[in-house]
Amino acid sequence: MEKLLNSGEVYFNTIDFFRKNDFGDYLRGDFAEGLKYSPLPNFRIPSLEKHGIKFKNAKINGDTEISHLYSMYMLTNEFWEGKMHFAKKIIEFGDYAVIIKPREFLEKILKKAKVEVKYGPSSYYRTPTIPLSLNPFSKREEFKYQNEFRFVINSNLKDPVIIKIGDISDIAIIVPTESLFNMEFLKKEYHEKE
Repeated sequence: MEKLLNSGEVYFNTIDFFRKNDFGDYLRGDFAEGLKYSPLPNFRIPSLEKHGIKFKNAKINGDTEISHLYSMYMLTNEFWEGKMHFAKKIIEFGDYAVIIKPREFLEKILKKAKVEVKYGPSSYYRTPTIPLSLNPFSKREEFKYQNEFRFVINSNLKDPVIIKIGDISDIAIIVPTESLFNMEFLKKEYHEKE
């Protein structure tokens, strides 16, 4: 967090990292990260079953269109309208959180990136019993509490990618995570000249 705040190091980890770190705790890993098609909970091929070959919890892992991603928690209109609140589970992410002015942060990333950066809110889907076409912003419904806004890139690098955007202490602060539940947030309307 301090590297992000003071040096502006935006750390994009690999899709493989997030897939391998799915420990069932729904914090940082997801075996379905970056899939083009949803996993099938039960996958049957009767012609093979008669030979004693069965599949269970098969995963269709189509080639992903992205290689690295960076995720953030996002306040939505539902939050501003009082229809949703922070999920208590966000405390499990760590003792501290970074609050960032989103528009300024986005502009800095787009200005400094040497590759195309796609961005937007994640959409959440319920795992179906038939294949479902997905995109780089699709996440399983179990992760909905994360209210994620993500940045995605496609790079040939196998290691994490760091985009250095410079000191952001003028547009961000670090706060104890527990304080988020007691803070009052005010929505600022943006105008074209700002």
